Amino acid sequence: MRSVVIVDLDDCLIPDGAAARAAIAAVLDEFAIAATEQAVDTVLAAARREWRDHRLVTHREVERVASWEALWADFHDLPMPRETVQALVGNDVRAWRLALHDLGSAADAAQAALAFRRLRRALVRPFPGVESALDSLRERHELWLATDGCRSLQRAKIQLSGLADRFERVFVSGEVGHPKGTAEFTAAVRTALTDGRTVCLVAGDSTTTDLLLAETGGWPFVQITDEVRFVDVPALCRCV
Repeated sequence: MRSVVIVDLDDCLIPDGAAARAAIAAVLDEFAIAATEQAVDTVLAAARREWRDHRLVTHREVERVASWEALWADFHDLPMPRETVQALVGNDVRAWRLALHDLGSAADAAQAALAFRRLRRALVRPFPGVESALDSLRERHELWLATDGCRSLQRAKIQLSGLADRFERVFVSGEVGHPKGTAEFTAAVRTALTDGRTVCLVAGDSTTTDLLLAETGGWPFVQITDEVRFVDVPALCRCV
């Protein structure tokens, strides 16, 4: 029998929201715009407005993509109708155009979008202690990763993080066709539990997705918070 630990990606192994804010601030600095908290909030609000107003964001491939993630997601090769892909491509430039207008800047939106993509990619780094914690867990467990989002962005994050070779299986909601936390997503995970595999622990930061994955599967859950970081998870896993 092989025990499996299922872990989340964003804000569990790597920063997401904080990294997005840092990358936006860095873009504003590059374009000589005061990178205040309010200015960063203005960009995020514009990104949210552009993304949520788009009628195609309910497509299963992209329904769990956050507005700040849409600023650097690659939609070109997703398995969606051509017209859907064409409508989504350019979302980042449109969002930056709105943001720069709201900030009273005449900076070029396309250049800002490219700068954000470059700076955001550079910030895909694991939290301190994550690599050693994963290596400790791998001594006794098989590691699986379960994450929400579109396949192109989530798999790019995994590669950029340097963590890809630590996971035996990766489940991305866009590929599964159902959001994490739904019975259908859990069923996909359960179907993969072949050859006597059992899940001994689910670790993640969200009570609306990660906790639901654990609950629908009937598996133990450890919530990653400011007080409990992923580095602590090996000590909380009691199975052998």
